[in-house]
Amino acid sequence: MIFELCATILLIGFILKMTKRPHNFPPGPRGLPLVGYLPFFSSWDPQYPHKAMKKISEVYGPVVGLYVGPSRPVISVCSHEAMKEAMLNDDLNGRPDSAVMMARTFGEKLGIMFVMGQFWQEQRQFTMRHLRDLGFGKTSIEDQMMGEVGDLIKDIENKSQSDPERIVDLKGIFQVSVINILWALVAGERFQRHDSKFQDLLRANELFFRTGKIFRGSMPVPAFLLKRFRFIREFIGVKAELIEPIQKFIKETIEDHQQRNPSDDEAGDFIDVYLKEMKKQKDENPSTNFTEKQLISTIIDLFGAGAESTSGSIGFAIIHLVRDQQVQQKMQMELDQVCGEFFPTINHRSSLPYTESVLMEAQRCSTIAPLTPPHYAIKDTKLLGYTIPQGSLVSLNLHAVFQDSKYWKDPEVFRPERHLNDDGSKVIKSDHFYPFGLGKRMCLGESLAKNTYFLFTAALIKKFRFEPVPNEPLPSLDPTNGFTLGYQGFKVVVTPRS
Repeated sequence: MIFELCATILLIGFILKMTKRPHNFPPGPRGLPLVGYLPFFSSWDPQYPHKAMKKISEVYGPVVGLYVGPSRPVISVCSHEAMKEAMLNDDLNGRPDSAVMMARTFGEKLGIMFVMGQFWQEQRQFTMRHLRDLGFGKTSIEDQMMGEVGDLIKDIENKSQSDPERIVDLKGIFQVSVINILWALVAGERFQRHDSKFQDLLRANELFFRTGKIFRGSMPVPAFLLKRFRFIREFIGVKAELIEPIQKFIKETIEDHQQRNPSDDEAGDFIDVYLKEMKKQKDENPSTNFTEKQLISTIIDLFGAGAESTSGSIGFAIIHLVRDQQVQQKMQMELDQVCGEFFPTINHRSSLPYTESVLMEAQRCSTIAPLTPPHYAIKDTKLLGYTIPQGSLVSLNLHAVFQDSKYWKDPEVFRPERHLNDDGSKVIKSDHFYPFGLGKRMCLGESLAKNTYFLFTAALIKKFRFEPVPNEPLPSLDPTNGFTLGYQGFKVVVTPRS
C-alpha cells in the first residue's frame, strides 16, 4: 500500500514537472505528458504542418510555444517581425539533433545544412569560397545553363510532337537539368537526361523528401530505438534506405576522382579541390574535419536541396501560368519585346520587370520551403520579449508571412503586379518577401537558384505556349508534402511559339 502511494505521488510529481512551462514561455496549447502536443497537432490541418502552425498562431499569437515529446520545446514563429528577429539572432542559429537528417549523413552530424558551431563555419566557408571560384552563382556558368535549357526544350518539343494532341507530362522533367548545372561544379560532368541509373537516384531523392515528416522528424528519438523499431522510423519519416544509393553513387564518383589524382592546375571541380584539402589537412592533423564522409554529406546537402527547391519552383511557376493564360501572354509579350528572337539571358533580367514579378509571385504563392530547416536555441534567449529556453526547436514559417493579409492584399490571389511600381516599369522588393531566408542561415545556393529559376522559366515561356488539357481539371496547386513541398505531376498542351 505504501509502495503504491509513493509510486502514485512520484508519478504525479513527474507529470506536473513535465507539464510545467518555463517562466515567460510563449503562449500556446498544452499537450499530454511524454508526447506533448503531437497527438493534437493534425487537428488544425491534417496534411500540412505549416498551415496548422499558421492557424495556431491566429489563436495564440505570432510566437507560439508548445512541446513535442517529454522535454523538447517547439517555438513556432509566424510573423515578419518575429521572423526577422529570430533569423538575425545568433543564439537561435543552431541546429537540433534530428534522426531524420542524420539518416542522410551516416548517422553522424555531417554536411553543412544541419550542423553548427565551428564545424559548420569552417565547412560552409570552405564550400562557398571554392564553389564561387568554380562559378557558383556567377554569369560565368551561364553558357552551361543555357545548354541545359536547350536540352530541356528539345525534350519537351519531342514529347509534344510525338503526341497528336501535343500533350506533355511535366512530372519530374526539370530535375535532371537543374542537377546537371550543380553537378558540373561539384563533379565536373553532366548526366544524360534519360540515364536510367541517374533517374533511379532522382526518384530515391524525391521519395526521401516526399516521405519526410518535418514535425514528427523533430522528435528527439534515440538512434538505437530507430534501428530496432521499424514503426518508429515510419512514424517520423526516416527512410535511410532511400539515401543509400545516392551515398554510394557519390562515393564511386569520389573514387574516380581519387584515381585520376589531378595536379593543382588541373583541379576543375569541387571534389578535386576538397580531396586536395583533405590530404593537406590529414598530413597536418589526423583528426581533421575534412573527411570523405563529410565530403559525401556536403554533396548530398547540395544535391538534395538543388534538385528539390529549384526544379519545384520552376514547376509551380508553370502551373500558375497554365492556370492564368492572361499573365502568361503578358509575360510572353515582354520577353518578345526585350529579347527579340533570342532566349533571355541574365543580362536581360533587369529589363524584364514583369517576368521577374511573375517569378516572385509564384514563389510567394507556392513556397517550396514553407518551414525553414529547424533552428535551435544554443542558449536561453529572447524573442519578441518571450523567453526561449536553451534546447528549443524554432520553426520559422515563411508561408505564414507570405500569406499574411497585413503585408499582402488578397494574399491567396496570384497577382504579379503587386511586386511592381504603379507604371509597371520597376520591381519593388518587399521587406516581407525572403524565400531564401535571412541572416547567417539563409540558403547558401540563393544566387545559383535565382539564376537557374529565371533562365529556365523565362526560356520555356518564350519558346512554348502552355495550355490546360481540354476537358480536364486545371493542374493542381495543392503541393505534395514532405521536408519540402513538391508540385503534383501534371499534363499540359505544349505548342511551340513562332
